Amino acid sequence: MLASIEVSTRISSVALLDLKTGREVAQVPLATNLESSATLLPALQTLLASQDLTAKDITAVAVALGPGSFTGIRVGIATAEGLAMPSHLPVFGISTLDGLAENLRSGGLQGEALCLIDAQRGECFVGRYLIEEEIFRETAPPFILKVERLSDFIANKAWVVGAGFLKYEKEIKTLLGDKGKWVDEIFHDPQAMSIARLAYRQWNSGLRPSLDTLKPLYLRVPSVDEKKP
Repeated sequence: MLASIEVSTRISSVALLDLKTGREVAQVPLATNLESSATLLPALQTLLASQDLTAKDITAVAVALGPGSFTGIRVGIATAEGLAMPSHLPVFGISTLDGLAENLRSGGLQGEALCLIDAQRGECFVGRYLIEEEIFRETAPPFILKVERLSDFIANKAWVVGAGFLKYEKEIKTLLGDKGKWVDEIFHDPQAMSIARLAYRQWNSGLRPSLDTLKPLYLRVPSVDEKKP
C-alpha cells in the first residue's frame, strides 16, 4: 500500500493507493484550522483504520516536495522519513506543481497550463506544462514570477490553476483575458491522490527511490535564512 502525503500548502490531505492494482483506495483532508504537524499523523492513522490497515501495511510512501509552505514541506518530508526509515521503504518525492498538473490531466483537461502556488510578495511559484490525455510534460523548469508578468509566458490559450490563481484571481483574469482558461474550484487544491498517481507511475516504471533522494523544492530560501549575514 502506498501512503501519500500532501501538506506543502494550506490545503492538505493524505491518501492511500494499492500498489498491486493501482486502485485509489481513499483520501481524507486535514483540518485547515490546525497545523499539519498536529493533524498529519492522526489523519493517516484514521485513514488506515478506516480500511482495516495499519502502518505495517504501508510498503511505499509518496510526499509533495513543494514549492509551498516551508513549514508544511518540512513536516511532510519528516513524516515520510519517519514512515519509511524503519523498514527502508521506497519514498517518492513529487513536485506540488506536478500534482496540480495531474489534477488537470485526471480531470480530462488537455493543452497548455500554468500551475500557480502563492509565493507571497505579489509573486507565484509557476509550473508550465503541456497536458495530454495519458501524461503531461513540463515545458520549463519551475520558477518564481510577479503576477503581472504571467501573460508573457502563455503562447496560446492556457489553463490556469492553483492557489496562486485563487489569491490573485481578479488581477489574473484581467491580465490574461481570453488567453486564460478557467477551471472549477476543485482543481485548484493540491491533492494527495494526485501525488499518489504520479508516484504509482514511477513505481510501475521500476523506480524505487531511497530516502537519500528526498530533497525539498523550495525555489526561494526560507525567510529565516535570508536574514543571515
